[in-house]
Amino acid sequence: MTTVILAEKPSQAKTYAEAFSVKHKSKTHIEIESCATFKSGAFITWGIGHLVELKLPQETQPAVNTWDLKNLPYLPEHFEYKVAKGKTEQFNAVKRLLKSATLIINACDVDREGSNSATRF
Repeated sequence: MTTVILAEKPSQAKTYAEAFSVKHKSKTHIEIESCATFKSGAFITWGIGHLVELKLPQETQPAVNTWDLKNLPYLPEHFEYKVAKGKTEQFNAVKRLLKSATLIINACDVDREGSNSATRF
């Protein structure tokens, strides 16, 4: 079983890691040793602000790139997303870790954007 703990920011991940024995630290995640809580160890990774954001209307539909009342309201058929500028390395690390996980623990702040939960795959 591979457990991945997703923290909201690096400082939060560091605080979580202090409760365990650290096996390895990298620029994108912290690996913790196996213990009573995580028999196979675990990985702690983090966001750095929003890793993903909505594409701007003009990035998905060039016609709306002009100021014309005919373009309003702009309601896309589906929303498109992109990795936020300068955050590709962390996004790819989080993506890789989450794809390999059998248990994901959302250890982000509890607020409008999400809540703490666990998901099994």
